[in-house]
Amino acid sequence: MAFGSGVLIATLCFSILPEAVSYTHTLDATIIGFILGGISYIIANTVLERKSKAKGATDLRRKTTDDKITTESKPASGKALFVGSIMDNIPENAALGITLAAGGPINVAFLVAIFVSNLPEGLASTNDMKVSGLSRKYILLLWSAAVIIGTFSTTIGYSVLSNTSPAIISISIAFAAGAILVMLGETMIPEAFKKEGFGKGLALLAGFLIALILTIAQG
Repeated sequence: MAFGSGVLIATLCFSILPEAVSYTHTLDATIIGFILGGISYIIANTVLERKSKAKGATDLRRKTTDDKITTESKPASGKALFVGSIMDNIPENAALGITLAAGGPINVAFLVAIFVSNLPEGLASTNDMKVSGLSRKYILLLWSAAVIIGTFSTTIGYSVLSNTSPAIISISIAFAAGAILVMLGETMIPEAFKKEGFGKGLALLAGFLIALILTIAQG
């Protein structure tokens, strides 16, 4: 988590946001998209947290009366992580599709960032859902749906958003950047630094440094 956060921070600073600005050579569209992306993630995450808390309160009442939580009420945390992963994937893949359509070199740093950030989320979500009693078939169906959504987002970015005006492209890329940054602040970094120890700080530093080196190496 910490390593992935470092990679994403560097990729935002040195790749995604500069690319958004490059389409219009002004900050107006980038700022609009950046703010909209951040606010959208905040709203979605707030709704998800409220639903999770409501579910937890229901579970607590059931436990008080029956002294046992039913299997149906257990998968909330795993499903919450799953939804969070999809929320991350949509703007990330859309930005990737726009980049591919622009005809420039594939952003290796961004690809590394997507992989490194999604892997721990996927493992944690799958483990929670499995422990909660969900079947392997159901979990595989959920992640298959996530793959389809991510692919569709890349396709939209490639075929639709890339053919619009430079301002819309800039807003779309900045929207992804804003959503990713807020996701880092609200989800990935807090999750990474839950436990004590200096290793997480070193991992964050290493992720940032590697993404910076990859970005510079690409020119």
